[in-house]
Amino acid sequence: MMIKKCIIYSLGAFLISCAYENEEELFGNQNCAPNSVTFSGDIQPIIVANCALSGCHDGSNPSLPDWTVFSNVQSKAQLIKFRTGNRTMPPSNAGVQLTSDEIDAISCWVDDGALNN
Repeated sequence: MMIKKCIIYSLGAFLISCAYENEEELFGNQNCAPNSVTFSGDIQPIIVANCALSGCHDGSNPSLPDWTVFSNVQSKAQLIKFRTGNRTMPPSNAGVQLTSDEIDAISCWVDDGALNN
């Protein structure tokens, strides 16, 4: 009976410890100072160089959001953070890839309220 309890407690502790591999999902990006990332200085250049490309998010494809318009970016900020964070955007066939610093900057900007600053 005692061995059974030990196994159950050990299994429970193991499952709890595996619940979140990434604390950032729970607590946000801990490396962000408030207002340290700005849209005009940091995020817009990332979007222009990697997302608002011909045929993608530049307004030329009506089936895709136009990231040249700030309100469109702001309204989809959480989705942008999610898709860039899991590296599904830009897509692997796009020929561009975000750096970890760019992904972190997007995350910080979104966590700070996705402001037009």
